[in-house]
Amino acid sequence: MQVRKTWVLNLASLVAVFAFSMPAQAVPGDMNQDGDVDLSDFAMFRDCLLGPQNPNLQPGCQNARFDADSDVDLRDLAGFQAAFTGSCPPSRPNDSCRCPIAVTDGTLSYSNVGATTDGPDEPAMCNFSGSTNVDSDIWYCYTATCTGTAFVSLCGSSYDTKLAVYAGCGCPTAAPLACSDDDCSTGVGNMQSRVEFSATTGQSYMVRVGGYFGEQGNGQFTTGCNTDACANGSGDCFVPSPTHAPGCGNATCCAATCNLDRFCCDVTWDGDCAIEAQGVCTGSFPACVPGAGSCGVPDATPGCDNASCCNEVCLVDPFCCLSEWDDVCVGEANAMCFLTCGPGAGDCHSVHATPGCDLQTCCEAVCASDPYCCESDWDATCVGDAAACP
Repeated sequence: MQVRKTWVLNLASLVAVFAFSMPAQAVPGDMNQDGDVDLSDFAMFRDCLLGPQNPNLQPGCQNARFDADSDVDLRDLAGFQAAFTGSCPPSRPNDSCRCPIAVTDGTLSYSNVGATTDGPDEPAMCNFSGSTNVDSDIWYCYTATCTGTAFVSLCGSSYDTKLAVYAGCGCPTAAPLACSDDDCSTGVGNMQSRVEFSATTGQSYMVRVGGYFGEQGNGQFTTGCNTDACANGSGDCFVPSPTHAPGCGNATCCAATCNLDRFCCDVTWDGDCAIEAQGVCTGSFPACVPGAGSCGVPDATPGCDNASCCNEVCLVDPFCCLSEWDDVCVGEANAMCFLTCGPGAGDCHSVHATPGCDLQTCCEAVCASDPYCCESDWDATCVGDAAACP
């Protein structure tokens, strides 16, 4: 700050200037439209500086005005000094809301690893399970390509994301237009974010990308406007897109698949989408076959051998048919398919440390209202519920 004050004092000796020709800008002092008011803008401001004896301001210097008169003189220096921000961080410019990266429709890779949090807390719009801020945030300035519905998607990212969108591309001073935590699928493993908002062609929107409770990682950032990958899609839904385009040729199957996994309509119709489409659209996931392993036992391979139970689980949690049948899948199978109900499972009217009980019908009725009884152990609450069995 002391150096800048010295420069300001030195400007008092200037008596002649060069007119600088450029359009008026929205942010006073940001002469070169780079998101900062820094030394390069200072040089341009100096060239626009006019003494009070010359009221004929050049049109290109309108953005150098900070007071209400018609010229740029020493009285505007105080305004410029207050607006001075300095340069954007060279290693990660968009870690600061002053320095968003400009984006348009399409997909790009990003990382918020090492990012700080400089955006405001948003308890009204962004409170998800007690997390009210968008932590470790980085910033993008999206210019809408249509008037209609725009979307921003982090589907396909590798960490627990969080996302907010604001009107305009300055540092936020008003509430976000939209905020998201887990909105990329209906599956229980969904941890990525996606928003839709009303947009106007040519208008700019600030996109704030971060993590849930400070989560950091690598991600995919996709934007679009008035898009419908199912109405405009092509190709066999059960085959990955050879062009890596989103969507597929059967609009009904496409929509059902994308309801389960938005990545397939936001980013690309890949191999996972093809498998999900088979399960959703035919009722049978390829991994749900005899020999795939017991639905009640964790397995490093996807799927299990009880086809009806396997498909029921995978329609809720596709991970179980795409990657592996882990402990979570086993718990879901126990709760949804009542695998632990039947002979040898323990007396329905006595507490025991294993899930389920021996009376199939009673056990299923209890677990339908309290899945814990078929997932974990048959505790006193389960026994109490079983007392109502006929």
